[in-house]
Amino acid sequence: MLILPTILTSLFFAGTANAACKLSTEGHGFEMYIYGQTNCGTGNHWEEFYGAGDSISCQCFEIASTLSNKVKSFMFTASTRHAINIFQEAGCPSDGTVLGTSVGNWIDTAVSPAGQQMSSFEVCLL
Repeated sequence: MLILPTILTSLFFAGTANAACKLSTEGHGFEMYIYGQTNCGTGNHWEEFYGAGDSISCQCFEIASTLSNKVKSFMFTASTRHAINIFQEAGCPSDGTVLGTSVGNWIDTAVSPAGQQMSSFEVCLL
């Protein structure tokens, strides 16, 4: 029966994502939570990304179409050895529009109108 594990997994991630803009303590190399509401509200879609972040090259992540161009808040948890670049375009193009960049932790509880155009981001090991 796959129903019970799926429900338990969904409940686990729902509880994790409903952290109201608090940095994660789960211990992944990096974690990125993206929300369709300000203040990390989960009522209008949310998405979670995480990984070791130990690749020599930057890793690109696509935002789901339900959130692409509709990001209202996000939180990025990482060490000071990780950088994030946020792009307006999908695919993290090297000639794309960079909406923001940061090293280490970053929380934005009310993304600017320009930042709401986020479609992809990349995580880089420094």
